[in-house]
Amino acid sequence: MVTLIDNLVKPKVDADYREASRHRSLGFTIAVAGLILAGVAVVGNLAVADSTDPTSTLAWTFGLTTLAFGTIKVAIASILIGILVRLWLRVEGVKSSLPALQRSSGTVAPEGFGAVLQTHTTPRALPIHIMARTMWGPMLGMGVMALVAGFFTSLAWSGGGGTTAAAWTQGLQFLGEGLILSGISFLLGSILAALREGGGTVQESLGIPVYTLRMPKAAKGFVALMASGLMISIAQFVVYLWTTTQTAEVVAANFAWLGPFRELGLGLLLSGIVLALATIAKALGFQFERIRQICTTG
Repeated sequence: MVTLIDNLVKPKVDADYREASRHRSLGFTIAVAGLILAGVAVVGNLAVADSTDPTSTLAWTFGLTTLAFGTIKVAIASILIGILVRLWLRVEGVKSSLPALQRSSGTVAPEGFGAVLQTHTTPRALPIHIMARTMWGPMLGMGVMALVAGFFTSLAWSGGGGTTAAAWTQGLQFLGEGLILSGISFLLGSILAALREGGGTVQESLGIPVYTLRMPKAAKGFVALMASGLMISIAQFVVYLWTTTQTAEVVAANFAWLGPFRELGLGLLLSGIVLALATIAKALGFQFERIRQICTTG
């Protein structure tokens, strides 16, 4: 599975970095489609603003709005996949050009970036990196399927499906949102894995000590927040399904707290993404300093 996923993000040997990124174009297209879906939902809501019974319309526009948000998140994922491809192009470019610029044996680790690991060869991938490279595809796929299924149940809700259809719609769609955000999180983890492996590969090819950042606290926080957010997204779906078997009073009580609960899950996932981006920035800073050090210090 890891090899299959890697084949999707690692460019061919003869790839040209000057070619336009297909992932970026695809991401822009998907984002526009998401905006169109959101616009349709807005028009639908405006159409029933003065209606005495807007329930049926608000049901399907709720499903369409959430589907639109998910579509735009898929666009973000497409752009991130393109970044992964460009990152590996950068690794190959640096490997081919850096030997001509090398002036140092590179025996001193860059300072100011935290704990550093020294090895003679490229360090093995961490378990979380292997998981990230394996899981981002399935997470995105399952998230899209859950969102689409939730949209169809929202149509049943608008047709008089009652609380059962409402529970299925909300549970499925926010499960889908959580899975897509988890897929994005795993993509960011894959970028961190690529930075770690690519940086080690470049240093190893020069025959110098390989310096790699140990996992920063921000990265550990990212993993914890992502796992917590994903578990909450799954838990809210399970509770929504359980709610469909309960009395009207229990349904009303559960609906009251499930809304904030599901939003908490998405908030944790988004917070984790913030920490992942901060970790990527730190890793890039470390590698840029390492390249500068190899080229300029004697």
